[in-house]
Amino acid sequence: MARVPLAAGVCTLALGLAVTGCTTSADSTGGGKDGGKKVKATIATSSDPTSLDPNLGTVAADFVFARMLNDQLVRRDDKGEIIPGLAAEWKADAASAEFTLREDAQCTDGTKLTASGVAKVLTRFADPATKSTAASQVFGPGAKVTATGDDASGKVSVKLDKPWSDLLYGLALPQAGIVCPAALDKPELLKSGKKGAGTGAYYMESAKPGTSYTLTAVKGYNGWAKYKNMPQGKVPDTVEMPVIQSEATMANNLQAGTLDYAAFTGPDVARFVKDKRFTINPAPIIRMMVVFNERKGHPGADPKVREAIAKTLDRKAFNQAVTRGTGTLMASITDGSVPCANTDESLLAKTDVAAAKDVLKGVKIKLVGTNAVAGGSGNDYVQASLKAAGAEVSLRNADSATWGNDVISNKGDWDLTILPNLNLTNLLTTPASLFMGPDPADGGRNFPGVDNKGFAKGFGEAMATTDEAAKCAAWGEAQKSLLGAHDVVPLATVNLNYTTAARISIAAPDGLLAPETVRVVK
Repeated sequence: MARVPLAAGVCTLALGLAVTGCTTSADSTGGGKDGGKKVKATIATSSDPTSLDPNLGTVAADFVFARMLNDQLVRRDDKGEIIPGLAAEWKADAASAEFTLREDAQCTDGTKLTASGVAKVLTRFADPATKSTAASQVFGPGAKVTATGDDASGKVSVKLDKPWSDLLYGLALPQAGIVCPAALDKPELLKSGKKGAGTGAYYMESAKPGTSYTLTAVKGYNGWAKYKNMPQGKVPDTVEMPVIQSEATMANNLQAGTLDYAAFTGPDVARFVKDKRFTINPAPIIRMMVVFNERKGHPGADPKVREAIAKTLDRKAFNQAVTRGTGTLMASITDGSVPCANTDESLLAKTDVAAAKDVLKGVKIKLVGTNAVAGGSGNDYVQASLKAAGAEVSLRNADSATWGNDVISNKGDWDLTILPNLNLTNLLTTPASLFMGPDPADGGRNFPGVDNKGFAKGFGEAMATTDEAAKCAAWGEAQKSLLGAHDVVPLATVNLNYTTAARISIAAPDGLLAPETVRVVK
């Protein structure tokens, strides 16, 4: 059984979770069943969620809570296999899909889930007025979506106005969680995640932002995914989620026996290398890259400034500063393990600090980064490099929630960020959809404000075909255009070091966390 950290479910865009101590007695039954004593698990989150509405999630904590509180129509298993979720069966092509709901699908208050209700949820999710940054990732940028449901047959139909060949993968994302349709008319209930708000295995019992969250298992829940490596053990009746920001604190607690599971990106993992009580499984799933705010009035709006910054940075030096050389150098918006990713390093700017100085001298840059990866050491490296090239760089290391609000939602004042992208689909679509389409304020994911017509053309062609050779050719042209315009500066991967004690287990299908499957095994 693979054991993975909740940080792996982080977002797409920010890190932040680790599983912590579980307490139970020997005769616990778990899962809210009668008889025996209650089973409790504790899962630490490094930040508060920004939203408990799955469709509005943007950072790590959002995605984990989304999986705990809501189910998806379909789920993703090992090797990208799509398996049942709320839907028992389906058929799909690049522009449409039809799902047949499970007969026992229900909301967390026991209300039966209907096809017309699911169609209502999907319609609201795709509506630009909802301003979901995930909608473009699921349905395609700017897509017009028609969702209908027939309650007699239990069938839900989704039709797109243009092809999006990753539709099923998108609907398996935590951001595509199906909330309880009745909660759409009760905004406060939807925001709270309490009983009746979602369709998942748990509901929110109480929330104390900045301190902790308490989730309660849904009695009679029968929607467990049949993952190939589903963990054994007891389903916790209660899951406590305290807010713990420091990896050092998590490491202290793990060594003290009050935590069972943690994920480390920084030096604290070294404490466990020779400790036989723990197992460390490194996974290079964090992809780091420099991204610019390209809107008018920001230095990143000037292609010459972007190119100069690209020439200032050295991927090997970054890798050494952040991972001590253990990461993999990237040549695109993800590493070469993802299908169709560029590996041609000739498309990257060559380091030339002397030439960069002519452009960057006196340029004022506001660097806003997250401290969730290796304590923000990558941000420090980039700041020092740009200062050495003559730029005047202010750095703000923020926690994941603040960084997500200011940068990913584009609600703050920023010029440049180091993006830690966790690709929840292991497809190019996830990072690529950050660089085209509407701004976050208009319901899109394009937080940098990129307008690259060559990239958009290649992206569209890639998503319009299911032929793998044609798709990779189109992706190749798209990436060439993005890199040629220096809209992004690829750096390196960072290992997420899964450090596990013996008392809990969680499924990690395709290397991606399924936090709702947490089980107490001892």
